[in-house]
Amino acid sequence: MLNLTVACTKNPRFEPLIDGTVTSKLLNLQFVVTTPPELFYRNLKYDEFDVFEMSLSELIITKERGDGSRWRWTALPVFPSKAFVWLGLFVNSEMGIRGLADLRGKRVGVPDYVMTAALWFRSFLKELCGIEPADVSWYVGRTKQFSHGAILGFDKTPPVGVSLTWLGEEQTFDRMLDCGELDAAYGFEPRHDPKLQTFGNIDRYGGTPISGNPRLRKLLADGGRRVVIDYFEKTKIVPANHTIAVQSRLLEEHPWVALELFKLFQEAKLAAYERAKRWSSAYLYFGGSDAASQAGLFGDDPYPYGIKQNQEMLELLFRISRQGGLTQKLARIENLFSPTTLDT
Repeated sequence: MLNLTVACTKNPRFEPLIDGTVTSKLLNLQFVVTTPPELFYRNLKYDEFDVFEMSLSELIITKERGDGSRWRWTALPVFPSKAFVWLGLFVNSEMGIRGLADLRGKRVGVPDYVMTAALWFRSFLKELCGIEPADVSWYVGRTKQFSHGAILGFDKTPPVGVSLTWLGEEQTFDRMLDCGELDAAYGFEPRHDPKLQTFGNIDRYGGTPISGNPRLRKLLADGGRRVVIDYFEKTKIVPANHTIAVQSRLLEEHPWVALELFKLFQEAKLAAYERAKRWSSAYLYFGGSDAASQAGLFGDDPYPYGIKQNQEMLELLFRISRQGGLTQKLARIENLFSPTTLDT
C-alpha cells in the first residue's frame, strides 16, 4: 500500500475521506487540514505535500512559471469549491456604490490578485458590467511575505496596465474601508478556524466593528445569488475555485494513482451528498436555498467532477487568465491534468 500525505481545506465533500468512511485498498492517505491561504502558501513556498488542494488560477501560473525544480504538479479534475468568496464584498457606504457597475474607477481590495476568486471576480465585472481590470485600482491585502502573488513574482512584474498596491504591515482592509482609504474590499472578516492556522491570520483583520457599523455594508444584499444567476445565464458557467494536484514525480512512478485518487474524491463527494439529505452544506451554494430550485437552474450535481462537465469552465478560466496578464500563453487541459483522467 502506498502512503501519501494529503493536504486540504475544511470541506464537507472531503469529510468522508478524512473520517475514514471512504477508503482505498491501494492508498493509505494521511490528511493535513488547514485554511486555503495557508495551504496554498505552503504549496508555493515549500512544496511539501504529496497530494493537495490548490487554487486553479495559481496552478496554471505555476505551470507556466515553473523552472522544473519546483511546482512539478499534475492536476486531477476534482473541483471541490465554488469561487464565491468575493460575494461577501464590503463597501464604504459613503462612496455611492450601489452595484458592481459602480466599482469602475474605485479602489478595491482583494486578499491576493492572483487568487482564483479574484480572477473570477474580474470576469464577473467584465461580463456583467464591461469593467476591465485596468479600470480599477487594486489593493492586495496580504503582506508580501505571505502573498501568493509575490511568490509568483507579480509584485515585480504586474500585468500590463494594472495598478497593484500591496498593503503594509500596519494596514488592513477593514480599517482602510472604515476611514475611506478604500472603496470596497473582501476577505478580511474572520472566517477561518484559528486552530488550523500555523502562520497566524494571513488574511488580516484589524478589529474594526462590522455589525452595525454605518460606514461598512455588504454590497450584495442577497449574498450574491442574483449576480451568480446573471453570470450563469450569460456564460453557462458556475466558476470553480480549487482543484486537487499531485506531485508529478509520484505519477511518473505510479501512474495509476491519479485515477484512484479521482475515484476516491468522487466517492467521498457522493457520500457527502447522502449526508446532505440531513445536512445541506455539502450541496447548496447559498445557505437557506432550496435544493430543488438550485437543481432546476444549475443541474442535479452542483459540484461536478471530471473533465467533460468542466471543460467550458476551465477553458474560460484559461482565457481570462491570459487576457488579464496572469499567464502569457493559453493553458491547455491536456498539459495541466493527468492523462488518465482526460476521459472523465
